[in-house]
Amino acid sequence: MKREKLFKGSLVLIFCMVFMLGILSSAHAAGKYKDYPVPKSCMDQVKKEGGKLYIYDWAEWWPDELFENFSKEFGVKVIRDHYADTEEMVTKIKLNPNAPYDLVLGAGPVDAVRLNEMKLLKQLVHAWLPNMAVYLKDEYKTLDFDPGNKFQFVDSIFYTTYTYNAKYVDENDPLLGSWGLLFNPDKYKGKVTMIDNAQESIGAALKYLGYSWNSDVESELMEAKALLLAQKPKLAAYDSWPSRLLKDEDVWISHLWIGDSWWLSRDKPEIKGIMPKEGTYYAGNTGFIPKGSKHTATAHLFINYLFRTEVNVLLVGWIGYPPVHKHTMEFMSDEMKAWPGFVIDKAYQRKCDTFDRRLVEGRGKELRDKIWEDIKK
Repeated sequence: MKREKLFKGSLVLIFCMVFMLGILSSAHAAGKYKDYPVPKSCMDQVKKEGGKLYIYDWAEWWPDELFENFSKEFGVKVIRDHYADTEEMVTKIKLNPNAPYDLVLGAGPVDAVRLNEMKLLKQLVHAWLPNMAVYLKDEYKTLDFDPGNKFQFVDSIFYTTYTYNAKYVDENDPLLGSWGLLFNPDKYKGKVTMIDNAQESIGAALKYLGYSWNSDVESELMEAKALLLAQKPKLAAYDSWPSRLLKDEDVWISHLWIGDSWWLSRDKPEIKGIMPKEGTYYAGNTGFIPKGSKHTATAHLFINYLFRTEVNVLLVGWIGYPPVHKHTMEFMSDEMKAWPGFVIDKAYQRKCDTFDRRLVEGRGKELRDKIWEDIKK
């Protein structure tokens, strides 16, 4: 038994070493693309800010190496605080607009728009972001909800899907590959989680029913509510990020973002991702600078660093979310390019919905808030 454990441990260690060597060699190759440092006006301000950067983000997501390398290169101490879900993050900033965070990472457009409309975000200084200007794909510079990226930036793309453990889920199940597996989970009762978020869970129900993720039609939203209420007794939990539950095999199927299936599969290859045949929702993993930032120039220094090609390669190779940097895909492995949701064809993209203001205002938001209140009772 001890020998078996040692052998398995050695395999995991070897896999991790090969994985990291692949990232490092790709990052080295990415050095062929020029780095555009922030201008002197930004660096002068960075020096006045005292060498600290307070980041608010998800735990256990981005590689520690990225933050450590930034600190070593620029002499900036990075202090990170973590939120359990983005609703917690929005509430904290709303209740304390002067919370001393310099940069929020890992949010979505829903959160950025809400906080911006409450006048709780700072405007980006694009003159201090030359790497982003050169390397961010054009389609992410002209988003309808923020033309010109005035108050937010996108660092990668997420698709809301689900992840399953092939040890326990029948891969011949006719519902596998459809949202139907989540909404008809009788075979896996008590082993399924849904994302603890109104937009995500109601959106998935709407998509399964054949409607837009962003629907504000009352009859459609009431159908989604009925579906979720019927599903609720069969769930293990609503969870904002059930990675640990999947990893520990406490649950077998989780409503989750597609990059997390890649992240989890690195040491549990039986964990797999699915892109539901009905389509899904996609948007940018979004960063922004809160109003309470005391180290705003340093935040810009970090954003510019993030869009350095070799740094972006390190990030995307670790998290497994599709890149928005023009050249990062060139350095991704064939294995990653083949992962569900990493490279999306246009036919599937047409089945998907992206951010729409109906999610954050008007009748759509009012109905979602009431539905979610009833579901969570």
